[in-house]
Amino acid sequence: MRTEMDKRSLKRMDEIAEYYAREHGVLAVAAFGSNAERGRFDAYSDLDFLVFSEPTAKERLLSTVNNLESICPIDGVQICFGDAVKLLFSDGVLCDYGIILPEQLSTFPHGAGRYLWVKNGWDAIGLEANEPVRRTAQELQNSVLFHLYTGLLRAMRGEEAAAFEEIQVQAAQDMLRLMEGEKANPFTPIRRAEETLDTAQIGALMPGYGHSREAAESMLKLLDSGRNNLLHKAVKKLLAEGAREKQKSETER
Repeated sequence: MRTEMDKRSLKRMDEIAEYYAREHGVLAVAAFGSNAERGRFDAYSDLDFLVFSEPTAKERLLSTVNNLESICPIDGVQICFGDAVKLLFSDGVLCDYGIILPEQLSTFPHGAGRYLWVKNGWDAIGLEANEPVRRTAQELQNSVLFHLYTGLLRAMRGEEAAAFEEIQVQAAQDMLRLMEGEKANPFTPIRRAEETLDTAQIGALMPGYGHSREAAESMLKLLDSGRNNLLHKAVKKLLAEGAREKQKSETER
């Protein structure tokens, strides 16, 4: 049970901010995601934050993340892409954070943040959102169709896992962007999709391994406005060809 987990996580965030405030070379600690927008923080939220570092301190800070066990025992740590840290405390508090130089913030998309601690005398940078550019409906539709065509080719070759990735992951995400419109999460439309769409709509896009053809059929039906699109017709033709080959294969068994 994760009773009182939200309170425990936010208390842990305070403890982590205090820890880094004592570390030499740390300029600031800033919260992002639900950690910044506390109104939607709950018992299942992780701690999304950034530690801004001076250039000479970054490598040391990354190499000593295990020292956070002074706050609570740690079950696992992983450093990805050189400065992204995933850390799980033994009581279930999950941290997903980065130790970066201030100038790195502008190099990747992020939501709006807020400072939890700032070193005296440091000229704090702005934490406004830097969201990825939203694609037009036509761009999203074409992306869906290309992923469907590629995925159906994979399925016809018997590569069901590769077909799943193309159709039920890549194409499905762009379909969600189309269906959710402006309500879609700018970073990934899968997050909180249930707040905009019902589960049956989502399930039709992602019915599971071995059902990529059904997912493709559902997406083609949703793209009614694209029926005069040559790419739409090509996908529909390939889907029919795959169905015939599958039926022939089953008949020959």
